[in-house]
Parts: sequence; structure tokens; C-alpha cells
Amino acid sequence: MALTTTIPLAGVDLVNTKLAADIANPGPPFVLGTQVFGNDGKLYVFAKANAAISAATAVCTVSASTFLATATGGTYTSPNTAMAVGDVGWFSKASV
Repeated sequence: MALTTTIPLAGVDLVNTKLAADIANPGPPFVLGTQVFGNDGKLYVFAKANAAISAATAVCTVSASTFLATATGGTYTSPNTAMAVGDVGWFSKASV
């Protein structure tokens, strides 16, 4: 089963990340902080890596004010692709 969003929002790719070099112009595909629910029951937030983050790191923190993500002591899991500073992607957490 493919991972998809449960709300009709075009262009959401909950699996892959966008490299910083690829989003410089015209910018990221979504506003940082955009949230959707996946068909896996998890909440996803679109955030920017504020440091290098390994693939599928389960202890990420996403700032509620800047939507910058770090791989330290949080409740989010990073995407399944390693991220460098400035890369963007969907970070997941249990929605219960």
C-alpha cells in the first residue's frame, strides 16, 4: 500500500525529500508547518532540516514556531531519506 494523505492536497509526497539545491527557486512546494494525516494514521508536518538528519530517525524535534527539524530528543520521525541542512520533507508522528 502506498503512503498517501487522507485529505485532498495535490502534490503531497510523504516519502521523499526535496534537496535544498532543488528548492532555491521557486521555493519549497509547501509552506513550512503544513500538516496532513497519512493513510497510516500518522500526522505529518512539512519541515526543513536544521542539521544533517539520518534516514528514518525516530527522535526528531520540529520547532512549532520555525518548523526547523533537528535529530535530537523529539517525537517525530524523519523521512526515509537522509537529509542535509536546508532539505525539506514530511516528518511523521503518532497522531493518538
